[in-house]
Amino acid sequence: MTIQDKNTPTGELSYFETALLLHLKESHPHIAADKELVRSRADEAAGSYERAIRDGLSVTQALQQADAVLYQDLRFSRFDTVFEVVSEWFHEVRPERRTGFCLKILPPAEAVFSKYPIDDRFESSPSYHTLTIELTGFIQSYIEQYGI
Repeated sequence: MTIQDKNTPTGELSYFETALLLHLKESHPHIAADKELVRSRADEAAGSYERAIRDGLSVTQALQQADAVLYQDLRFSRFDTVFEVVSEWFHEVRPERRTGFCLKILPPAEAVFSKYPIDDRFESSPSYHTLTIELTGFIQSYIEQYGI
């Protein structure tokens, strides 16, 4: 397996660029178009992988280190959290409109997220449940005030 840290001459994305872009499109669609973020993180991850291999680590260990760089501060997803709350509690938001609705309310929902110390492990913290309850109330108020 050849892992490249730059775009190939044919214009294809590297392994790390592809992996990060897929993750962003699914869990952080609001920043998936940030080509500089994708490119720089992929370059950092490729460098981390290469250094780990040179240092004698196994491919698995090198990929784990590269993944830590690639996904740093991107494991917890505000979008996924909003989408989960909307899907579970707001059935009036039809499935085909959920992504668009969640993207629309994500910026104002930042007022809720900003109250919590969010990091990559936040979803497994006791505060996560409290956040989802507060988001449910926020989304309900938003729908009452602005509609879907």
